[in-house]
Amino acid sequence: MMNKLSIISLFIQLSICSYSWAQNQSIIPSILNNSTSIGGSDWESLSYSNGDVKVTANSGSGNNTTVTFDHMEDRTGNNNKMDHFSLIQGNLTVDANQTIVIEEASYLVVLGDLILNGEINYVNNNGQSKGIYLIVYGDVTGTGDINGGSGSKDEPPYVGGEIEDSIGGDHNGGNGGNIGDLDEEYQKKIDEAISDLPVELVSFTASIKNGGIEINWSTATEINASHFEILSSTDRRNWTSIGEVDAAGNSSSLINYSFLDEREYQSAVYYKLVQYDFDGQNETFGPLVVYPSNELNTLRTAVFPNPATNEVINVQISGMNPGSTTVIQVLTKEGKLIFKDEVSNKNQVATNYQLEIHSSLTPGLYIIKVNSGLQQNIEKLIVR
Repeated sequence: MMNKLSIISLFIQLSICSYSWAQNQSIIPSILNNSTSIGGSDWESLSYSNGDVKVTANSGSGNNTTVTFDHMEDRTGNNNKMDHFSLIQGNLTVDANQTIVIEEASYLVVLGDLILNGEINYVNNNGQSKGIYLIVYGDVTGTGDINGGSGSKDEPPYVGGEIEDSIGGDHNGGNGGNIGDLDEEYQKKIDEAISDLPVELVSFTASIKNGGIEINWSTATEINASHFEILSSTDRRNWTSIGEVDAAGNSSSLINYSFLDEREYQSAVYYKLVQYDFDGQNETFGPLVVYPSNELNTLRTAVFPNPATNEVINVQISGMNPGSTTVIQVLTKEGKLIFKDEVSNKNQVATNYQLEIHSSLTPGLYIIKVNSGLQQNIEKLIVR
């Protein structure tokens, strides 16, 4: 009966993209705490984030993290037409003592604000014959430095808002407000890239309400989105459409949706969410599962894909201790801590945690520890 059901909430941060997923990377992690290079030949032409990005020190070492955007690494040509670039779909934060490097013929686009307390360095090793671009649609704030931009091909920071006086360095971007000076072809490239990312789903959860199970989801951005279809199943093989909800169509702000399933279930029930565009294209999210309460007493974990290459790594957790904090740790096989995060459970008993440090993991064996209340699970992850 309904009062014997408890909920598993699987949080999914996904973005729908028409670019090829192949084996190349395309997603920029939300936390960059190991030095890495983004945008080369092992990346798709468009590398992008699903939201805000922070460059910060590694919690295990506290050392400087240097993130290099090099879109011509192991590529031919000159990229003068912005065929390869990186797009941050939110704010970009660079903590103190951390560094971003933008190489020649490379483009870093930030759709939100740049909060800069570290430094951004332009690096041109080709006699200043290839451009370097930093494009920020919001404001540039903080106490950091932007070094470069004074050469004949080192473009000034193009900023839609203001560059605070507290930002130092030898850039020649003035006080900002110059994004209108950006080449129209580059503006078009950015607009096209944004239009190819129609919906960013922030969360997909469920909760017990009077009269049924309430399905909730939120989107951060929508472009050309028609509607959502909710599917349910009791065996994960046979799916039934139980309702539709109209989408906002086009939006760049957070929108919350909900749907109430009024049917009663005697066993576990699974839900999927299908988002449709006006042109008929669609993407499926989930499944999300609601278990009988007597199955929720044991902490269970799974890691997939495993072995992993350049994919986002998912840590599926169920049986979390409601109201407490669940701790996720990643260690090397020697026991060195390289990543740690906490998930506030509130009323949740499960989550699908996306491990967004995958791009900084070198091939080898890793240990993933999950602690919730007095329970601990240990999983092994192989990175190839």
